[in-house]
Amino acid sequence: MRNTQILILLTSVLLFFNQQVFAQGDDLSSEIDTLYKRKFTGFPYPAYAQETSWEFGVVSVFQFKPGKASFATRPSNATFIGFYTLENQMRLKLEHTIFTNNEDWLLEGTWEYAKYPEKYYGIGNDTPSSNEQLMDWSKFDFRQQLLRKIKENMFVGLQYRYANFWDISVAPREDGTGTLEEIPGYEGGVNSGLGLVYKWDTRDIVLVPSTGYFIEFRAAFYPTWLGSDYKFTSIKLDMRKYYDLGREKEAKTVLAFQGIVNQTYGDTPFREISLMGGLNMMRGIYEGRYRDNHMVAAQAEIRQHLFWRLGMTAFISTAEVMNEWNDFDVRKLKVAGGAGFRLTINKEDRATLRADYGVGPDGSSGLYLTFGEAF
Repeated sequence: MRNTQILILLTSVLLFFNQQVFAQGDDLSSEIDTLYKRKFTGFPYPAYAQETSWEFGVVSVFQFKPGKASFATRPSNATFIGFYTLENQMRLKLEHTIFTNNEDWLLEGTWEYAKYPEKYYGIGNDTPSSNEQLMDWSKFDFRQQLLRKIKENMFVGLQYRYANFWDISVAPREDGTGTLEEIPGYEGGVNSGLGLVYKWDTRDIVLVPSTGYFIEFRAAFYPTWLGSDYKFTSIKLDMRKYYDLGREKEAKTVLAFQGIVNQTYGDTPFREISLMGGLNMMRGIYEGRYRDNHMVAAQAEIRQHLFWRLGMTAFISTAEVMNEWNDFDVRKLKVAGGAGFRLTINKEDRATLRADYGVGPDGSSGLYLTFGEAF
């Protein structure tokens, strides 16, 4: 009954946003875009985050349109990131967002290999820092969405995900407590799931939006008959809105908002439940510092172009994780915020490098040097 009520609530939110977009609708040209030129950007980079310490890697971005694409077809992109960190972490990740001509179909997916030592603090919204343990794991993760346009900028379709975790280990806490068997999913294994996806995307530029809405609703089911070692359900709702406040120059001042609702049910492994923190949401909190079945989170960010290719930003966010929805308490919401700088590396599509410094609760903080906007 509780799950049904949650799905009804999420559906109502989606319908509300749909009414907003169709009240605003705009006409897009169907003429063939003969002006767009494919772009490839690649470079080595250093980066830093509190989860990784210093990392050294390479990033490449290929932006393109399919042959005979219209002006209304937004650029597709394929992004590769590979890095190794001073914490002995390694990640190879290939992501793609591909629009076919006139955006009739949308293909979005990820291939990833990672070996990722990290800190683990247990499950809950109030875990003490004394719970810290060093965990190690390796994984291969594949996710692919195939979506069909049903209305302008609106897509529905299917998603398949395969993730395999192995070599999971954990060191005891300083007081000698804490065993591997206490961690859900400690044996590793396969998560194989099939899901439904709804996506409404009116962003002007996918990598660095300045106007438009983005809403994605995903409901994924991981049954044993599909080869999953863990039987659970994951439901995610991601809502974003971008306002271009610039009067003299496009995208000079952008105000952005994001809201997230994540929930899991069943026998959910430790990396599949909701994780708070990281370089995208709740910057200033270590990723996974707080984790549990459900999470609500929201953030706002102002992005200001300064001069040449430089810009700056300020952001604030709030979030809470909980075991059951009945456990939600507004007084337990965590707050994080900070500021940063931007360097534009591709003027036409506004691809950027970012440096953010965030501060969270209990004296936590983090510096993030990476590619692309947080959302």
